[in-house]
Amino acid sequence: MKKFALVVLIIAGLAACSEHGGQKQNIAEKEKSLSAKNDTAFNKTGKNEEVISPGRATLVDIATAKKAYNKGIELYGSGKLKAALEQFKTVLGNNPKNSMALHYMGRIYFDMGDKKKALSYYKDAARNNINDSVSVLGIGQIYFDMGDKKNAMEYYNMSLEIGPHFALAYYNRGTLYGMQNQYQKALDDLNKSIQYDSTNGNAYINRGLAHYYLKNLDLACKDWQKAADMGLKQGKDAMDMYCRKRK
Repeated sequence: MKKFALVVLIIAGLAACSEHGGQKQNIAEKEKSLSAKNDTAFNKTGKNEEVISPGRATLVDIATAKKAYNKGIELYGSGKLKAALEQFKTVLGNNPKNSMALHYMGRIYFDMGDKKKALSYYKDAARNNINDSVSVLGIGQIYFDMGDKKNAMEYYNMSLEIGPHFALAYYNRGTLYGMQNQYQKALDDLNKSIQYDSTNGNAYINRGLAHYYLKNLDLACKDWQKAADMGLKQGKDAMDMYCRKRK
């Protein structure tokens, strides 16, 4: 039987849940809106802040920082990672503790494969915003990729303490439970993940696996069929191998 599969934190188009009322928002849209509302996101001392970067000092005003932040999101969405990185560095030139910019720095380095830098920036983001469930989940993702399942679980738990309606955190934790053969816990978390985001086809695949190992083949087949209907080949393969042969 196939194993549980963990989806990387950052997936284009995948929705994360807002911490308020379970309303879902695209992660990038969520962070962009937070930057507009959070008065501490940009330095508002009334004067430019001098920030020392390697070999030089830069002066960045609020308007430039906000423009750079929005441009950085746009560039990141277009896959222009290095250009986006420079924009977020400009944001940090206004306020080195801007948690959204720190988060995106972590995300970009993660996408570039530099997990050490990604981990550092995610941790800085989480330290500067106690409500940043996304960066905390990112920390857990990196520990998972490094093979440190204990720390991964700890940060998945922390992410859900901050954002109890965060579908992707339930998905990651449920998947990890499945890998640890704790199938009922996996099922409970994957139920929550689908409750808060019904568009993640991989959640149906993994919930099907949890049902399968709990001897609920009819429910497993129902989930795999749903995943197949959403266009996931893994769902079709599971249906062909474990469900259709019974008919």
